[in-house]
Amino acid sequence: MRVLVIQQKMIGDVLASTVICQAIKTKHPDWEIHYMIYPNTVAVIENNPYVDKLIIFDSKQHKGLSKLVRFGKKLKAEKYNAVIDAYGKWESMIPAYFSDAKIRIGHKKPYTSLFYNQPIKTSPNIQGAAIYNRLELAQALIGEMISIDFPKIYLTEEEILKAKTALQSRVDASKKTIMIGVLGSSLDKSLPAEEMARMLDFIALSNNCQMLFNFMPNQEAEAKAIFDWCKPETKAKIIFDFNTKSLRDFLAVLSQCDALVGNEGGAVNMAKALGIPTFAIFSPWIKKESWSNSADKNHVAVHLKDFHPEIYNGKSPKKFKKHSLELYKKLKFNLFENQLREFLGRI
Repeated sequence: MRVLVIQQKMIGDVLASTVICQAIKTKHPDWEIHYMIYPNTVAVIENNPYVDKLIIFDSKQHKGLSKLVRFGKKLKAEKYNAVIDAYGKWESMIPAYFSDAKIRIGHKKPYTSLFYNQPIKTSPNIQGAAIYNRLELAQALIGEMISIDFPKIYLTEEEILKAKTALQSRVDASKKTIMIGVLGSSLDKSLPAEEMARMLDFIALSNNCQMLFNFMPNQEAEAKAIFDWCKPETKAKIIFDFNTKSLRDFLAVLSQCDALVGNEGGAVNMAKALGIPTFAIFSPWIKKESWSNSADKNHVAVHLKDFHPEIYNGKSPKKFKKHSLELYKKLKFNLFENQLREFLGRI
């Protein structure tokens, strides 16, 4: 049996959908699992024992209906028995349909029955839905719900040794090392600079630690602005320029940290996959329940809705995306200060 699992787009989503591969392999270790992803997400899949082959999908090369159809028809050569589409957008549904797989599984939406012959209705209001709903897709194929708390990232001993060596020259081994997700992937997923700086001042004052700033190269100016907002004694504990050459190098460094604190996003999910405790600040428009398990004390998550439920009035946070920057002004650090203090006390 040969199965193609599809998950385009962001690193966090690609990582999350590996649970589909894991669930299938757990039940049927002899089945061959291929995984279709974007080229910039390969690093989080390397060495994954539940993936036999990567199918790299470059959205620029396959943009447009005719190119997507052509790509899908090329997949016929792989002779897939089943396709599980966890992405559920045009650029995944069309290749899935034209792959000629007899079984095509995906989440049920008004239009997906045109492409899937097994559209699966997701269970609503499930804690950790981002993982659970993906496992439902695997269940549709293997007939059993396999329990997986969170996916894993697999590093080599050589990668870990390289990271330890790099850290030795920059950090004090006698202090805790905290990775700071200083910015989200976009402005509407980033705690405002002043509040982030207040949080960093608190961490520096209350914890014998050093902090590594994590941000994308094109975010350096915004990261520097947050650094400048910090108190001098906080700046002394921040390593601003600990640069890694690749995502795999970053993952290895992250694996040696005591915790990650910052904006929710790919880095938080990568830390979880490495077994590193996390304290995540969710954007006002992201649904926290989908990615967070409140029972897991190693991974704490805070959201504006926790403190001001009246703002949402029972509506999904996704309805408030256009108002995220305005809503962020209400997410003051003092609201979750005690939760952060308790978290830091445990690491």
